[in-house]
Amino acid sequence: MIAAMRSTAVPQVIYLVLAISGGVGTWFFNLQMAELSTFFTQVWDTPLMSSLAVDLLVVVLTFYVLMAMEGRRLRMSPLLLVSLGVLAWLVAVACALPLFLFFRERAMAR
Repeated sequence: MIAAMRSTAVPQVIYLVLAISGGVGTWFFNLQMAELSTFFTQVWDTPLMSSLAVDLLVVVLTFYVLMAMEGRRLRMSPLLLVSLGVLAWLVAVACALPLFLFFRERAMAR
């Protein structure tokens, strides 16, 4: 039991650090924008930004599929999964994905 807890402790700490870094790092730059209301229109302004937007959209959709499948398999709270899905859009997928992986590690350790 203790060995199992130790084996999941390191990944859990790494996932939490990544979640915090993803949220803070993303919003550090988001808050530098003059108007957040123009965020979605500016995403499509250049081919580079459009490429990154499509890439991120596919990552988010893949994250949703992973969350649904793993959440069901590990009997994770539906409220938690929905909250993480919303967090991916309101904060950043760079925050929500590692946070999901943190909770997944905890669920697998049960």
